[in-house]
Amino acid sequence: MAKADPRPYIYLALDQLAVVAFIFAIEKLVPTWMMSAKVHLWSIPVGFELLALGTATIFVPEWRTLGRRVALVGGSFVLASTCLIIVRLVASAAFLAGTYGAFGKAAASGAWVAVALIVEAVALLPLVQVKYLMSRAGRRVYT
Repeated sequence: MAKADPRPYIYLALDQLAVVAFIFAIEKLVPTWMMSAKVHLWSIPVGFELLALGTATIFVPEWRTLGRRVALVGGSFVLASTCLIIVRLVASAAFLAGTYGAFGKAAASGAWVAVALIVEAVALLPLVQVKYLMSRAGRRVYT
């Protein structure tokens, strides 16, 4: 008997943990009144939940093909949202550096640190998971 691939179960747990962590961070740590920022921030846990729901179809064999597609859409949505967050941060860093002189350059370096943290904290999990879903092993598990 072939050994079952544990990666979908690990990804499911990590996705749900990410949803809880991002909801907590949005609600408690990043209060904002700007509606576009709120919508943009909430797109991340929504994308992670799509990723988790697609991954959870590992438990229902009839839904696995659809679940893989849902997980790919959710992961791609998180990655696209992350790219847009990076563009927003780079634009604000450029504005700060160009407008406020030396103080703005210091604040812009903080924005660059935020970009590095966003890549590590938000983009890494969906990037690895989408790569797995597109691989031969991922297709084999979800067929």
